Amino acid sequence: MSHRCTFFQWPASILRYSLAATLLLGSLLTSAAPLSAQTGGEVTGVVRSEGGVPLDGVLVRVEGQPQRALTDRQGRFRLTGIASGQRTVYVEHFGFARESGSVQVEAGRAVTVDFTLTAAAIGLEGLVVTSQRRAQPILDVPVPLTALDGTFLSDLGLQEFDQFSEFVPGLQIQLQSPNNPGFVIRGITSDDGDSRIEPRVSVFQDGVSISKSRGSVVELFDMERVEVLKGPQRTLFGRGAQIGAVHLIQNKAANTTEGMLTLGGGDYSDLFAEAVWNTPLVEDRLFGRVAGIFQRRDGFIENLSGGTLNGKQTAAIRGLLRWEPDEDTGFDLIVNYQHDNPPGTSFKSGTYAPSGGDLDFATFADLERGDDLYIDRTVWGATLLAERRLSPAWTLTSITAYRSFDSEESFDADGTPAPVLWFAEEAKGTQFSTEARFNFEGGGRLSGFTGASYFRESGSQRVPWETDERSLFALFSPFLAPAGVPFIPLINPDGSPNLSVTVNPVTGQPLKTFHSEAYQNFGDLQAVEVFADATLQATERLSFTAGLRGTYEDVESGYEVTNSETPGTLGFILGVAPNNLFAPTNGRRTASDTFRSAVGRFVTQYRPNELTNLYGSVSRGRRPNVINVTATSEQILNDEIVWSYDAGIRTLLGGGRIQLDANAFLYDYDNFQTQVIEVTADGLVVEVRDSGSATAYGMESAIRAELRRGLSLFASYGYISATFDDTDSEGNPQELAGNRFRLTPEHAFSAALEVSGSVGGLGEGFIRPSFSYKSQVYFEEDNEPGIEQEGYGLLSLRAGLRLADDRYELTAFANNLLDEAYLIDAGNTGGAFGIPTFIAGPPRHLGIRVTARVGR
Repeated sequence: MSHRCTFFQWPASILRYSLAATLLLGSLLTSAAPLSAQTGGEVTGVVRSEGGVPLDGVLVRVEGQPQRALTDRQGRFRLTGIASGQRTVYVEHFGFARESGSVQVEAGRAVTVDFTLTAAAIGLEGLVVTSQRRAQPILDVPVPLTALDGTFLSDLGLQEFDQFSEFVPGLQIQLQSPNNPGFVIRGITSDDGDSRIEPRVSVFQDGVSISKSRGSVVELFDMERVEVLKGPQRTLFGRGAQIGAVHLIQNKAANTTEGMLTLGGGDYSDLFAEAVWNTPLVEDRLFGRVAGIFQRRDGFIENLSGGTLNGKQTAAIRGLLRWEPDEDTGFDLIVNYQHDNPPGTSFKSGTYAPSGGDLDFATFADLERGDDLYIDRTVWGATLLAERRLSPAWTLTSITAYRSFDSEESFDADGTPAPVLWFAEEAKGTQFSTEARFNFEGGGRLSGFTGASYFRESGSQRVPWETDERSLFALFSPFLAPAGVPFIPLINPDGSPNLSVTVNPVTGQPLKTFHSEAYQNFGDLQAVEVFADATLQATERLSFTAGLRGTYEDVESGYEVTNSETPGTLGFILGVAPNNLFAPTNGRRTASDTFRSAVGRFVTQYRPNELTNLYGSVSRGRRPNVINVTATSEQILNDEIVWSYDAGIRTLLGGGRIQLDANAFLYDYDNFQTQVIEVTADGLVVEVRDSGSATAYGMESAIRAELRRGLSLFASYGYISATFDDTDSEGNPQELAGNRFRLTPEHAFSAALEVSGSVGGLGEGFIRPSFSYKSQVYFEEDNEPGIEQEGYGLLSLRAGLRLADDRYELTAFANNLLDEAYLIDAGNTGGAFGIPTFIAGPPRHLGIRVTARVGR
């Protein structure tokens, strides 16, 4: 545990295997270009829109040939190794009609053919994604993937993570607040704010990890698209993507002049504003873009002690520059800033009703400190993306980023007016990352990438606690029953705090009216990774993909308890004197170690026709080891390992008007890590434990259809069975055997419909109903009855009018139209003391939005 090594003393085994794979791929890719060039002809050209603008990401393929290519930012494409003869070239791009052209190909010679695409009335073919860290049409991607473009997000008003997740099968996102999210992919939850814990689900923003829980929530505005990959994605995205990745791709600065302004309001004093402006700064070389969003809404839970709870106040701004010094080079600079300052979270008690109220989680509460319950969170970061076309086949890309978050939350964990369990959380983190990647796309049978990355982060989480020992004695009275102390209710019948006991009847000491203590954890990490991934087009219809990533980590963890200035009088109950709740550490305790690992994937893809993709994959995922430092011990938890098996189909039907995705999966876990919050002989313990083995299996499906002009449909369904096994890997019975994973509904369904048409001479009207359903969810992995949410559905509606060729738009919306009452969390810290708390989901919310656009 105390071992430290110089960071760049890379262990020999991982160095050999990872670098060998990288060099092997590099040599294969290097040799691929001349091989293809020698065995066929070459087809090149440029694809433009009707306005003459070069189109990026257009799919180009030759009928009867396995080769395919995507255009670059200049609209250029190149296909090599094309068999001689008269050939038909097809080009496809999302939102444009398919075009084709005939060329005569000769071995050893190049032929040029250019295309001009016209906007399509309807159709889905051509959507390009970067889920495999290279641009590909979504139909070509052989992994479980859901991609929602920016138009879909804005049409349905999906600007927050939890709203967005309703339309992604296999994904659940719980937002207690912007400071406390829970990301769940296929039953695996990532929601730990401990600075020492690596998330299972990674969140990326233009290739940069923003995965640490307290810094991961950002507003979804001015988005190009959001991609959600299910299954282990460490080979593609790095060390944090053990079970999946959410990738946010923001709109970049472009060589065009356009702008947008949206203003709105609604009930709960809702105020909303969003703006975007894009313009060239230097002709054909430098472009700028700025986007921002602001929303303020009162909390929908009244707090008798003052203020409201579960509200929103967020301001975010983004600045972007795009520099193209020549046709082969481009740089994107992106700076993001977001500040959240909403009222606090309603952890309403399920044991003690507020004065004049009831235990219904959706009605008013009475939480101590009133207006002093809040979140104050700032997140900012800067990213530099670079790309250099080294040759027609080779491209060098890099991503370099710095990011920082600073968050403070004040919350009442007991959910009553009693001054007993007030906590705060002060979380801070900084990170720096850089990655270089060589990409090969020669238009032949072999494509792929290889590269290396460096990542460093440092963070801390401090949790102060304040109490009145008179209330704390009442809370602890059940623990003192063996000593003859009767049960003392925390709250009087009139709803006021019970402060009647002023002297400890066991020791005779006066109880303190104010007591405070705190704990803090620290995490520091450096990681270096090398990776390689390649796809071989074995035949026109069959391809194989393999990837490998090697990781070396240098980790240090720390833990420290700040004792009360004056000793507590109740420390004897939990044995943590001179404190009352946290076992003292007598200074900071630290431990460190180094870890190395390798993960990989193998994918088989078969294309029975141009519009259908059948795939199967096996991959190995890993959640890094946890160095668990407590007041009494240091322990290294084994890394959590998952083997994932996927099979699926992705196809276009109805002449490209209907896209269908379906897949099935099986997961097998060892050393499954779970977070535990409980009161023990060592005081209040918040730690990660090894819960043994687990298995998950299920299926996901989605359909998106443009049925005719003015009528479109989206629907998704997911099923999952995720439970702890009866025995661990060594055959020992497991404590949680048979229990379901937390925050995981067995069934989830969503649907959205858009109907639009001419409204007299006014413009085009539209109506967009949407519905989502989740079956029963447990909020804790012990599956305690009552700490759950039964199945429920949410209906929302948006309707409006588009005027003057889409330059103006008026939209009215109703979120949760039927005012369904539901929980987003239960149990929480109060549950560890036998008084669980409950957090209500948003009720019905009504409002309007007015939008103006220019240059579109």
